[in-house]
Amino acid sequence: MMLLVLVVLAIVFSVFFYCQAISSGLGAKRWATAGLVFGPFVWPMFCMKKRVKTYQRFGFDCLLFSA
Repeated sequence: MMLLVLVVLAIVFSVFFYCQAISSGLGAKRWATAGLVFGPFVWPMFCMKKRVKTYQRFGFDCLLFSA
């Protein structure tokens, strides 16, 4: 029973990171696999990668408003 719960949670995190990567313009398969293997522990690394990608696109001195 516990193994089934872990497998379902791994799939849920995989789908979550896949959707977040698609909406952020990052590699979807890479983040889906990371979510499948590591689960929620990938979230800080995902946020940092998203921030770095934004800085690469617009630069450090650009003001961005998030809705």
